[in-house]
Amino acid sequence: MTQDNPIQKAKNLVHKIQARNAHKKYNYPTKELKIIAVTGSDGKTTTTSMIYHVLKSAGLKVAYLSTIEARIGDEVLDTGLHVTTPDPWDVPRYLRMMVDKGIEYVVLESTSNGLQQGRLETIEFDAATITNIREDHLDYHGTWENYAEAKYMVIQKLKKDAPAILNGDDEKSANWLKNKLSLENPSKNVKWYQKNEVTNLVESVRGIGFEYEGMKYHIPIIGSYNLENALAVINVCTNFISKEEISNALKSYSTPKGRMEIIQTEPYTIIIDFAHTPNALENALKSVLNILEPGSNLISVFGCAGMRDKSRRKMGEISAKFASITVLTAEDPRDEKLKKVNNEILKHAKEADGELVDRFADHKDFSEIDYAKIKHKLEKAVEKGVKPFFAFDEDNVASRQDAIEFALRLAKEKDIVFITGKAHEQSLAFGKKQIEYPWSDHDAVNLALKNIK
Repeated sequence: MTQDNPIQKAKNLVHKIQARNAHKKYNYPTKELKIIAVTGSDGKTTTTSMIYHVLKSAGLKVAYLSTIEARIGDEVLDTGLHVTTPDPWDVPRYLRMMVDKGIEYVVLESTSNGLQQGRLETIEFDAATITNIREDHLDYHGTWENYAEAKYMVIQKLKKDAPAILNGDDEKSANWLKNKLSLENPSKNVKWYQKNEVTNLVESVRGIGFEYEGMKYHIPIIGSYNLENALAVINVCTNFISKEEISNALKSYSTPKGRMEIIQTEPYTIIIDFAHTPNALENALKSVLNILEPGSNLISVFGCAGMRDKSRRKMGEISAKFASITVLTAEDPRDEKLKKVNNEILKHAKEADGELVDRFADHKDFSEIDYAKIKHKLEKAVEKGVKPFFAFDEDNVASRQDAIEFALRLAKEKDIVFITGKAHEQSLAFGKKQIEYPWSDHDAVNLALKNIK
């Protein structure tokens, strides 16, 4: 259902009314809080958790509400299975809980759907950042411009003189935002950040080190794109604390669950991430290549969601460009057949010399794999100069479990297995009724490693 559909418009109006009533019911908690909004196509959750960590480390009474969880003091609350911004009734309820626990600052991950659908109605922000605006959610928004308009709402919801922190390296959105601001909000307090302002950048398996505006920073996380997230965080947090406090806090930051999360490093490395768009996958794979040892393989495991923006299936071309081996599997096929989704990914893979080497219809196929033959097929693919793809097509959770175990069985010493698309999520959606089946990439990896031993 697109944002312009009459039914969706009616739902949005209901959301707005619900949000207003909910804020009234919970006695307008935002009046007692400073709210920092984070939106963007990629990097929202990491940026949200990083701001929270920095402010908390500096001694501020802070909480956050993200697509993964709400964190209030020492209490962590699950916000759902496939959520964006929570329900309009839940947001003020969480905020009132925060006020009652003495919280003064809240970092709020704000999605385009949540903004456009009125789920954040009545909330004004004390600071906001847009990490980027890429091609995403076009099945709902219809056009990139509509999507950008939804993201821009965080700027419209800023209090007077509150800062908007924007990414100058995201060229398309930067040009659009500059034009939009000049026409509609020329007096807004805007700060742009760019990576070319950084000096002495050092990347390693131990993290990212750099200098920015006269201060040295080190963050113990991998991922080149996390430099952009860090610059957003620094520029947001300088409105509330000193650069020294920010630098000290970032030294102890760790990524949220399923965000470039290293599960093991020996004999081969396993990383779980949430990259589920072409841009996010490209940035992630490029970052992983920076820590891959010469002669080792990067094995990419992912799928594309059914009944969602089909442009995401270009991830096949991205994986063919940067990964040594690709294993396709389920990522919420919903009522699309998984084999059909995988075939569309494979069409895009051909654009970068990706080629299907073998596919498995079900768990029985997987259990009967002759790995000597697989090795021979991989050698033939290398000889032909193509990037080998494998596809797991079974329309249930076994497809993802088997794909993960298969990738780990292929891995040799010093290889990296990069599993993406689910991360923190706790279910997989299959079938016409889009039933949510319990799922965990972390549990799947543990089970696969147990089976391999």
